[in-house]
Amino acid sequence: MQSKYLMWTALRGVLAGAAMIVAGSGAPALAEAVPLSTLMASPVEGTWKTQDGPEITVTPCPQGFCGTLSWVVIPKAYQSMCEQDKAAFGALMLDEKNADPALRTRPILGLQMLTLTPTGDSNAFTAKVYNPQDGSTNDISVWIVAQNTMRIGGACLGTICAVTQDWPRVAPREVTPDFSCEGGQ
Repeated sequence: MQSKYLMWTALRGVLAGAAMIVAGSGAPALAEAVPLSTLMASPVEGTWKTQDGPEITVTPCPQGFCGTLSWVVIPKAYQSMCEQDKAAFGALMLDEKNADPALRTRPILGLQMLTLTPTGDSNAFTAKVYNPQDGSTNDISVWIVAQNTMRIGGACLGTICAVTQDWPRVAPREVTPDFSCEGGQ
């Protein structure tokens, strides 16, 4: 949240400075038009809650947009163990199902789970999603629908998919990555 505020403050300062230069030059303001979309965030940016409760935060990255696991809700079956020693429990959340043995000891909190590539439609993306529960990486399609819903689908032909999920947009958390011992499903 703070980084978005700093980015907006910096952008506002740049825009104000540019306006002062044009206004103070005595010349007519003949600036080249800049598409508004270049100044606004992509609709895919933000934090999205998956069907099981974990949250993925999507930000720009060199590949397009990347989603990291920013919040995990511990299943109810493990709630008491988590509550006894949250730090020790968190140290056990590793990418142990990864096909690459060298990556099996990395923490899953903060792990990049989603790589999205823009298409010609600003609300549609091709993507790869990593599933730490089985170590698989799958090709999916992603659409932003109703502004605050990310629809993900696998095995798609056009816009018809065998499996889809809708993830609602949620407010970013103060501290990420983190997890809750309160127990999900």
